[in-house]
Amino acid sequence: MKTKASLNEQDYLHSFMSTMTQKSDTIINYVLAVYFLLGIGLSFKYDTFEIGVGVGTLNLLLYYSAKFFMKNSKFYQYVLSVVLAIFMAQYIYQMHGMFEMHFTVFIASTILIIYQNWKLQIPLTLLVVLHHAGLAYLQNYIYNDANGFQVYFSQVNFDLETLIIHTVLAAVVFFMNGYWAYYFKEHSENHISKISDEYELENMKLASAKYSSMSATKDYNDFIHRTTLDLKLPVNSVLKLIDVSKGHTDNDKLLSYLEMMRESAKKIDDLVNDIHVKSTNSRS
Repeated sequence: MKTKASLNEQDYLHSFMSTMTQKSDTIINYVLAVYFLLGIGLSFKYDTFEIGVGVGTLNLLLYYSAKFFMKNSKFYQYVLSVVLAIFMAQYIYQMHGMFEMHFTVFIASTILIIYQNWKLQIPLTLLVVLHHAGLAYLQNYIYNDANGFQVYFSQVNFDLETLIIHTVLAAVVFFMNGYWAYYFKEHSENHISKISDEYELENMKLASAKYSSMSATKDYNDFIHRTTLDLKLPVNSVLKLIDVSKGHTDNDKLLSYLEMMRESAKKIDDLVNDIHVKSTNSRS
């Protein structure tokens, strides 16, 4: 942690966000595995194994191909948004329009928050709107013969009024999840930036104090005494800021970073107090 704190602020934030992205990618690997297996499990209901295996496999190939060929880009995250929407459409078809399968898109929208990028909600929203509007039209006006071809979109009456209400409510959920993704990113960056600035300042002051300690003179003792007095307030401020920050987030990774920062700042505080006592004794 100390090594990271010595970096400039931009590099420090970049390192932190990269770590968060790597952790999110690991979580998504498990999520996609569950989504794929769910599609296999649903296949037993109406014998849709070709859909469960075929579409599920294509979804995984699409995501991991984008991630492999565009390693230095966030494009794969947008592909993930599309893939999660396709999984929703797959489940709806596999369960012959069971209305509860529509709710899986809300789970997908919530999962995307972990990347702290509100724009990931856009492709998900667009695909859901196009899917619902298109399939509702086909089911109600084109393939509405109960004995003919079925699109398997909804088992309930999905008229225009229902479509509008359904779309508006979904859009509200997507908007709120996008807001939380934006909020978490801003919150993380602002607090890490403030703590990093204070921590760098304390490191610089302590380095200066250590260099000056080579001169065992009255001026040196006076300087140390004044410096420790100047350091006590900002160090206490850093500790309080870390405690406040911990109370405003439930992100486990961010909490671990904050706890490591607090331990380092507490060591600095103990060191400052010790130097202050010794400098006071020397002046006496």
